[in-house]
Formats: sequence, C-alpha cells, structure tokens
Amino acid sequence: MKIEAMLWILVFVLVALAFLFPKTRAFSLSAIGLAIVAIVAIVVIAKRGEPIALGAAPAPVVAQKPVDFERFHLENLDRADPEAKNRIRIAEIRFDQIRAQTGAERGSIGKIVARLYNDSPNYTLTDYGYYLVVQDCIKAACTAVFDQHGLSAASVPPSQARDVEIAIRDGGSRALPSIKILGTANILLTPESTRGQPAGSPKPAD
Repeated sequence: MKIEAMLWILVFVLVALAFLFPKTRAFSLSAIGLAIVAIVAIVVIAKRGEPIALGAAPAPVVAQKPVDFERFHLENLDRADPEAKNRIRIAEIRFDQIRAQTGAERGSIGKIVARLYNDSPNYTLTDYGYYLVVQDCIKAACTAVFDQHGLSAASVPPSQARDVEIAIRDGGSRALPSIKILGTANILLTPESTRGQPAGSPKPAD
C-alpha cells in the first residue's frame, strides 16, 4: 500500500533525525512510535477488508436410486407374452393356510407361508402379484405394523395348489428391522395380479 510505504519512509527519516539532532531526539522517537502504530493499524484494517477465500464446495451427493428388479422382471414377462396376464382371472387364485414364521429375534416375523390355489381349469399359474398386511392384535384391537406389494414366480397347474413363501422385505433398505409382534399376529394376504400359460407349456424365460 502507498500510505504504508510512505509511513515507513517517514520512520526512517525520523530515525535519521534522532541521530543527527540529539536535541529533537525525544520528539523524533515519539513520532516514530506514532508512525509504527499507524502502520500496524493500516495493516490490520487492510487484512480485515480482504475477502475470505472459500474452499471449493464439495459436490452434492446424489442418492442413487435402487434398481427395481421386480419391475424389470415384469416388463420382460409382458414383452415375452403380452396375453399371459389375462389368462387367469384374479378371482381364480386364492391364499389359504396363511401363517407367519418367526424370525431370528424373539417375537419377530421372518416370512409368511401360505398355500396358493389355482382354480383355473385350463391354465398353469406362473406368476402372481400380492398385497401383504401384517397386523398386531392386542385386546381385540388390530393395528397394521407392516405391508408390502410384491410379485413372485410360481408353478401351479390347473385346479391344484402349492405352498409358497413370502419374505418380509423393504424395497429401499437392505437392513430392515425385524417386525415385532406384541400381541397376536393377523396376516392378510390378497392376490393382485396373475400370469398364466396353457397347461403343459414351458414357462417363458425371464
């Protein structure tokens, strides 16, 4: 800065005068002290006025969407056989003997086991969609503590039944806490969609 440089020059001049003229030494030393104080003040003010350099802002973290393998599987099935979802009516399949199996922790549910009936007289059930609701019933009051929609593969010939298992899962989390039942578990399992093939036909590849 120009002012700071001029003050330093003044300090040097006053120092020289203090040595050359002893009678004015006291005045010169006082002036030197004032000049040094002024220089320090100018430097401090200048530093305060400087903009603070900010580091490069970190790039925002973009949450990656999990791949929906179930939807991908569904689209493949529709492309391979568009008529499959119309061959068996939803009313022609049903679940019975529905029960919950305990999980790793005491009082928790790990999976649902049920018997799946295919009442269609002509078509083999190859895939079924479902809606699962788990209720915790305490003193005749039932509260839903978990629900999930899903699509599962099956192979149930016409007018027959097969036992199926439905895992308790969460589409967005791999570490889903166990479902704890404090009272009595009541399981509601309803079909939502079907896919069928003529009896004896091989199931199309995914």
